[in-house]
This record gives sequence, C-alpha cells and structure tokens, in this order.
Amino acid sequence: MDLLDAIQQSKPCRLFKAAQIPDAKLTSVLNAGRLAPSIDDKQPWRFLVVREEGNKLKLSQLVSKGTLIRSAPVVIVVLASEGESPSLVGGVVMSHLLDVAVAIENIVLAATAEGLGTFWISDFNTDKISRFFGIPDGFQVVGLLPIGFPMPEAPSTNGKAPNGRKSLAEVTAYERFNW
Repeated sequence: MDLLDAIQQSKPCRLFKAAQIPDAKLTSVLNAGRLAPSIDDKQPWRFLVVREEGNKLKLSQLVSKGTLIRSAPVVIVVLASEGESPSLVGGVVMSHLLDVAVAIENIVLAATAEGLGTFWISDFNTDKISRFFGIPDGFQVVGLLPIGFPMPEAPSTNGKAPNGRKSLAEVTAYERFNW
C-alpha cells in the first residue's frame, strides 16, 4: 500500500480480531515511529510494547477506553522524553510533544499499510500508568495505541462526507485567513 492509500484508509479501529501480530509487522510499525522527523533530530520518543494479558488488563483499568486495550493483542505506550527536546514551538507547545505526535502518526499510517488497525487513546491517568510500568520522572505518556487486525465495522459518517472528512475547501485558504 502506498502512503496516500494509507492516509485515505486510516481510521480509528474500535474492534480487533484475536489474532496475534507477526513480529515482522510489529517491528515495521515501530520502526516507522522511530524514523519520524523531529525538531533538531532529538527523537524524544520511546515505545513501550505491552503484550502480556495481565499488564493489558491493569492498563485497561486506567483508561476510559479499557475495552480497546483488553481486546487488542498489543498496546504501544508512547512516551516523550521531556529533557531531550525542551524548546517551545511558536512560544506555545513543547517541541517534544509535537515530535512524539508525528511519531504516533507514522505508527498509525504504518499499521494501516500493514493491514492493522489502531486507535490513539489520549484519555488516561499519566501518573497511574507511570507508576504501574515504572516510568521515571522526565518521561510523559502521550498516547496509548492498541493495535491489531481490525474487525469489519459498519460504516458511519456522523453527518460528514462519505469518508468522514471535511473537504479540502473547508480547511484550506490561500494567501489570507478567510474562515
């Protein structure tokens, strides 16, 4: 699958098959995250791979979307190393958070290209997750990515275009802000 196909086909996966992910596919997905660009090439990401059922069960109790965690064969806990990229972007957002978001998107697109589904979970208790996995100070949990082979879902557009996305005209302006 080429990149544009992966972008067009990527969507949050809410149901996973019980099948395990082959190591080669998981490695490919993790490698895509590792290869993400970052500000000053700091690469402030870390990927904690969770496969063991007991760890997934405990993790599922710390998030609002625990069913996704329990049903996925693998969960990637994506961390940002706060000290590796401490600059502000535009005086507003810490660069390590943006860098890690790019790595997450690479993982999501690579998963799609590998025939896998994922869902970026952002609603969780960072302190409890850090305590459970022994994550030291200086690292911040940015996302949880349950990942696996997707179960077919009924299409839902939520009142949007058939692919659920806004049109290009709705999100693009040329030369001047005009919304």
